[in-house]
Amino acid sequence: MEDKKKHILESARKFFFRHGFRKTSLDEVAEDAGIAKGTIYNYFRNKEDLFICNVRANLEVLWQELELEMRPFRKADEKLLHSTLALIRHHRRIVSEYAMSRGVLEELLQVGMNLINDMPEHDMRIMNILKEGVDQGIFRNEDHGKHAALLNQTIRMFFLRWATMDAPSAEIEIRDLHHLFLNGLRT
Repeated sequence: MEDKKKHILESARKFFFRHGFRKTSLDEVAEDAGIAKGTIYNYFRNKEDLFICNVRANLEVLWQELELEMRPFRKADEKLLHSTLALIRHHRRIVSEYAMSRGVLEELLQVGMNLINDMPEHDMRIMNILKEGVDQGIFRNEDHGKHAALLNQTIRMFFLRWATMDAPSAEIEIRDLHHLFLNGLRT
């Protein structure tokens, strides 16, 4: 990635994560990046495009972190639980690093889900782990796509709560939810 584009993305990330999508202006991003506002348009169509590129970059980092996090786990049920725990830890770090308010996190989640549709990739990751669980004799061989989408949707519903509550309580809830969900799939 070109250095200038990377620098613009880094500046934009600071403003998006601190102030939210709506309150971030391209003028601020340009000033922070040390460029003319028009230079942003050499790389991004508009603020929405800049935001989507930031979300995609964050997702790429997240997927890399999840891959590393999953390596020690061999059993599919452990992988599902720990992938959710890693997902929440990743976002909790961002919230802490940028002193993000709950309102900004809520706005970014809403805007992000409206502008970008990369969650099917996460559904596919979950589906592959469910299939692996069938091969390991842990789960019944049922509609993995439906179950992956349902688990992913459930995680999205609780995401804001888990990302903003104290870490030990969030982990207990995540473990309890996975236990309930995965017991319904066990052989």
